[in-house]
Amino acid sequence: MNKALQEKLILVILALLLICGGFWRAAQHRDPEFGSLQAGFTRQVNNPEELEQAETAMITVHLVGAVAGPGVYHLPAGSRVYELLEVGGGLTDEADAEGLNQARPLFDGEQIYVGTRGEAAGFEAPALSQEGKININRATAKELMTLPGIGEVRAKQIVEYRDKNGFFTDPRELMDVSGIGEKTYSNLADLITIY
Repeated sequence: MNKALQEKLILVILALLLICGGFWRAAQHRDPEFGSLQAGFTRQVNNPEELEQAETAMITVHLVGAVAGPGVYHLPAGSRVYELLEVGGGLTDEADAEGLNQARPLFDGEQIYVGTRGEAAGFEAPALSQEGKININRATAKELMTLPGIGEVRAKQIVEYRDKNGFFTDPRELMDVSGIGEKTYSNLADLITIY
């Protein structure tokens, strides 16, 4: 084989490799991957940017109670209770799923408690934490009224704000509620929690 023919053959092979590589790369962008989560849990994403965000914006949630696999799980931000339950192996036969809002979004650092049928305590963390602080994400208006400077009107405003905007992710967000300023917050800071 002469040298000119060898050079042409090498150029053709290189061109084919480049074309195949281009098609492979284009196929990767048209058919997004599934984002991997702990325990083999997967969530389909619609585009590569979502996949990148799902891999970087993670939350940590503690699942306890009547579930097959209680424990601490890492999920993409924006995950919902039903996705956490899937990761945790599902509900046990004793679990009372009727009162559990499986469509509710999760937030970083929270604990999801799944109760059993007939259990009076309910399904999620109580409004009073183990440290004796009021959980502003769980407390009823009546429970919020036990805080200094929070009367009936302000307590209802906190609940309405939470219902409209979702759970507080930082206790300082309480100052976003109309009528709660820096002074009121500083009186409450050691008495409240979001976990």
